Amino acid sequence: MSSKIFLPFLRRTSLSVLVGLLFWGIVSASYAIAPTKQSDTYEVPNSTSTSKSTFLTRTRNRLAKVRQRMHNAHEHITNARKIIMAPAQTVVFTPAERVIRKVSKPNPKVRAPQTEAMPLTAPAMPQPPQKMEQPKSGSEKFFSKVADVMTTTWKDNIFVWLPALSTDPNAGATYGILPVLVLADAQKHIRHLMAPSYTYNELFGQTGTMRYYFYPTDSSQLFAITSISQHENREARMRYENAAALDKLLYFRVEGGFQVDASQRFYGIGPNTRESDEGGFTEEEAKFRVASGINFFEHWRTTVGARFRRVSVRDNVIPETNDLRLVHPNLPGLQAENTFAMEYRLLWDTRDSPVTPSYGSSGEFFTEKTFGALGGDADFVRYGVEGKRFFPWSNPKHVSIIRGLYEYANGPNIPFYEYPSIGGRDTLRGYGDSRLADRGRLVFNIEHRITIASLALMGIQTNFEVGPFVDLGTVFPTLPHMQRKDIRPVYGAAFRAAVKPNVVGSVEVGIGKEGPAVFVGINYPF
Repeated sequence: MSSKIFLPFLRRTSLSVLVGLLFWGIVSASYAIAPTKQSDTYEVPNSTSTSKSTFLTRTRNRLAKVRQRMHNAHEHITNARKIIMAPAQTVVFTPAERVIRKVSKPNPKVRAPQTEAMPLTAPAMPQPPQKMEQPKSGSEKFFSKVADVMTTTWKDNIFVWLPALSTDPNAGATYGILPVLVLADAQKHIRHLMAPSYTYNELFGQTGTMRYYFYPTDSSQLFAITSISQHENREARMRYENAAALDKLLYFRVEGGFQVDASQRFYGIGPNTRESDEGGFTEEEAKFRVASGINFFEHWRTTVGARFRRVSVRDNVIPETNDLRLVHPNLPGLQAENTFAMEYRLLWDTRDSPVTPSYGSSGEFFTEKTFGALGGDADFVRYGVEGKRFFPWSNPKHVSIIRGLYEYANGPNIPFYEYPSIGGRDTLRGYGDSRLADRGRLVFNIEHRITIASLALMGIQTNFEVGPFVDLGTVFPTLPHMQRKDIRPVYGAAFRAAVKPNVVGSVEVGIGKEGPAVFVGINYPF
């Protein structure tokens, strides 16, 4: 009998055992002192010494037997109590019990289970349901074939050959080749991206560029670029940003660089400047910016920072374009000037990714004040707000975005290149950079992003998107003087390849009042 059966049995019959043992001890004691068969009562023997000795001896023997049997009964009761109160794992069978368990035979009426071979006509064993592979759409088949031609993969890395084509209203047509090397880690996260390019432009000749992105974590990024053209243009910049340093507590960003850009244009100040007011110039710029802050309440961040910028305006080199000094001789900032400003920003962000978001929202308030420290010449205050909202559809391939931006600068000395402006890839995608400028600007962007194909290249998911959009924007001297007729609309579409969560390659095509514009860049414009 196993301990699981034996112990409950003892517990149920413990009282009976104790009573029985006690009764057995009393009966034994009574038997020990009971009279012999020859007499029902004790008779006093003769008063001889022999009879007395015999009687006393018998009495002592019988009392000794009684004491022994009482002692045995007490030991039985004590042992029974220990067995009843002991836990199951402490039960130890006696040698006799082990022998009984060993020699006991199984019940012949109980058959042990036996395995039998399945008959030949038995049905097949049911299998777990297999995930059905969805057939590829026409667009996915097209992009898959394009990817086979343009990409080379090995291990967890991808090498892509891309065309470099753009039509900037300021620089004109540019074309060339842009090979991209993507290096991922064992977890399929992109860690390094190198994108050298060779392009040709009629104004600046041949240009060689090297871009490098390093992603130490999903929330940090190091970016560096160097570029040199056959004529005039050259650039060297570096930026490091970590949005979740010290276990997501701190934010840090630092950037700096030097640039010469001979494609710059300026049309004057105000919402109604004409194309005939165009003035060209070469901008030589050196800048440095640093900011740090604290992340709090899960979705909030506050930062403080400083920036330094030195701009020198040089002669125009664009044919058939007037020099800026001739068209706008009284502009502030035509001489080399320094701008030194302290800034403060308050950010609220619930987006799922800062680079490739698909849902959530963000809002930011920013302000800065220039100072005369470090040789600063500018004197103004700037402030503004920006908000973005992402609306995912029930179909995960569709996301709608609304973005709004308001900015205003006021002060006695604002260089023309520090004025809030609209035009370019980040604001109005049908106009060149800084096409309209004034003390204030207001911009609205509405875009609908559609994933038309999704491919897995060496385990790295790449989404091909098309995004029709509408841009609206204007500039004004003061907010009460803003007029509805001055709002410039732009209609267009964007074509993108998004490798979440790190990189987006984008081509933006917009059509405005002054014609089309094409911009090529990295990451979403907003």
